[in-house]
Amino acid sequence: MDLDRGYVSHVSDDGRVEYLVDHLAEVSDMSARFAQEFGAQSWGRVIGLLHDVGKFSNEFQDRILRNGPKVDHSTAGAWLLARSGKDLLAYCVAGHHGGLPDGTPGFDSRRSGFIERMSKAQRNSIPDFSAYEKEIDVDLAILENPKITATVDSARFTFSFLTRMLFSCLVDSDYLCTERFMNGFSREPLYYDAITCLNERLEAKINSFFPPKTAINAARCGVLDDCLRASRLERGVYSITAPTGSGKTYALMRFALNHAETHGMRRVICAEPYTSIIEQNADVYRDVLGFENVLEHHGNFDYSLNGDFELGDRLRFAAENWDAPVVVTTNVQLFESLLSNRASRCRKLHNIANSVIVLDEAQMIPIKYLVACVKCLAELVRNYGCTVVLCSATQPSLAPFFKKEGFGVKEVISDVDGLFSSLKRTSFDSVGALDDEVLAGMLAENNQALCIVNSRRQAKAVYDMVQSKRGPGGVYHLTTLMHSEHRRRVLAEIRACLDAGSPCIVVATSLIEAGVDLDFPIVFRAMAGIDSLVQAAGRCNREMKRPAAESRVIVFETANTYSLPREVDQHAAVTRSVLRYSDCAISKVDSVETIAAYFNRLYKIQDSSGLDSENVAQLLSAYGKSAGSLKLFDIPFETAANRMRFIDDSSYSVIIPTQGYEDEISALEHGIVSRSGMRKLSRISVGIYRGDLDRLNDAGALKAVADDVFILVDADRYSQDTGLDSSSESGSGLFW
Repeated sequence: MDLDRGYVSHVSDDGRVEYLVDHLAEVSDMSARFAQEFGAQSWGRVIGLLHDVGKFSNEFQDRILRNGPKVDHSTAGAWLLARSGKDLLAYCVAGHHGGLPDGTPGFDSRRSGFIERMSKAQRNSIPDFSAYEKEIDVDLAILENPKITATVDSARFTFSFLTRMLFSCLVDSDYLCTERFMNGFSREPLYYDAITCLNERLEAKINSFFPPKTAINAARCGVLDDCLRASRLERGVYSITAPTGSGKTYALMRFALNHAETHGMRRVICAEPYTSIIEQNADVYRDVLGFENVLEHHGNFDYSLNGDFELGDRLRFAAENWDAPVVVTTNVQLFESLLSNRASRCRKLHNIANSVIVLDEAQMIPIKYLVACVKCLAELVRNYGCTVVLCSATQPSLAPFFKKEGFGVKEVISDVDGLFSSLKRTSFDSVGALDDEVLAGMLAENNQALCIVNSRRQAKAVYDMVQSKRGPGGVYHLTTLMHSEHRRRVLAEIRACLDAGSPCIVVATSLIEAGVDLDFPIVFRAMAGIDSLVQAAGRCNREMKRPAAESRVIVFETANTYSLPREVDQHAAVTRSVLRYSDCAISKVDSVETIAAYFNRLYKIQDSSGLDSENVAQLLSAYGKSAGSLKLFDIPFETAANRMRFIDDSSYSVIIPTQGYEDEISALEHGIVSRSGMRKLSRISVGIYRGDLDRLNDAGALKAVADDVFILVDADRYSQDTGLDSSSESGSGLFW
């Protein structure tokens, strides 16, 4: 092993040595290149140069060369920056392995806080790394500050957001450079077609829709024309308010790609609330733009691509840092990453700069995180060259939130009222309270009907009643008690029945409302938020094959008692309030005015309820705190990230043994937990809460295999009609 050149950064498995000065130079150059996208190349360069200066200590060299004790090598570079008044940059260096720390750790943190670490360094309580002065040349006094702007109210949040973007540049560079050395070669460059080329392909597809031959196609072409016209305007915040069936899938991409080409932007990021919508839309985009140009990023995506491992590897690499021209992902992935403190999730953030960000079904952003999400989006527009597009049939009233951030929301559709009128396909009726037996009887009288309720237990009860009245065949159940592979099979059967005109009664929860392309002649919907009622109506007369008056959406109250999440009850109460006090008949529940009144009232109630009092955005408003002779920003990065949870993490995964997944289940049972294996198994997993878990465990129906992950061993507990049964009474039959 040749050590003549001095301090070592890495040693590969085959004995090759990477010298520290080489690693620092490489990471510094790459980090600067990434940060240049938002004018912070000087800052990106210095954090790359200083991130590993703690490796210039004898203690670290003993660790890397002789397997000595573990050594903190991150605090040293952070200390150099902090004592020079660059504490935002110091956070990046301090957290480049363990994640951005809290300034002062919260009660639930197991790590030392950033300020405590800086105090420790000030007391000379870290290994001596002074040898760096002879090896690298750095002058912190001549750094060029990025041209970041902020409002008076947003300034402190802006600092924390900039820190996270710089952190992204550093950790992605460090990972890529280290990977290159350890593998002995660089990744194959990820070649994609240019935005201009993708735009040409999309325009060629869209041109086949013109001239329109039917009234509904004329309306859809009008939406496409509006999107093309608006795409040439300046960057900013836009909304596309268009009803279900107006062709939003192509329209929003037309706006995005033309806007990106007009302004020289790098990529389009489409965020969706559900993986079912992602899968559907990603398939459309891949067919037009080319498979290799569209990254579908969510937990269920199979990167093996049926044996095309080369392309699968490319897409898997791209998922690590969103290095692709079109990214279709989840709201969870986008927003939790924007406010994450973990290196693995933050790697992608610098690649969001200079992008068009489309929020499809924008009303699905959780209200309790709305302020934080809007602040993130506003920062991306204000300082990182992005454009944001809010797309929905039930457009939430986000204009006041963006106005507080200094942005107006420009509507893309030239005549929203006219568009909704021309595409009106249903009529709403209210029938008051229905108990389950009466509801089941009404459903059973129809040849084809969809019923959406607010509870998985009610869905199961009503399904059983309908089936008992009609007999087997033609009755379907859809809830999250069925794993996603199961739901996909059932949806295929439902579509086949609808296309053939065969009997088809479906009882489901709200998972069927957004983005599921089904067309029923009649829909029953339990009282809920107005956005849910309108989304449910999107599954009725979708292709306008029947007169609107004959295509009924029947809204009912549930007479039976079911335990519902607080927000479901609250949203239903707001709907009743709007209908009662806004002089709005149920027949006008899908009007633009009613939808706006609903969201305005909902946001006002939420704001006054105190539920948002510990908003993540407020947590990230940095404030000063003394650390010895230093005055440092105290930013709770870790605490804020832990509170930014779109999905309730109090649930437990139950894997349902399914043909084709035997190898992955066997590996898990033998303690082999891999990311690819867990991703695949997520397609046959059901999420349950503690009470259901306890009942299944008490019955001996589960086998624990990992933290909060179980395998179902009682075959009788899973029905091919209704999914997982966690009730107290059930038979017993082993899967294996």
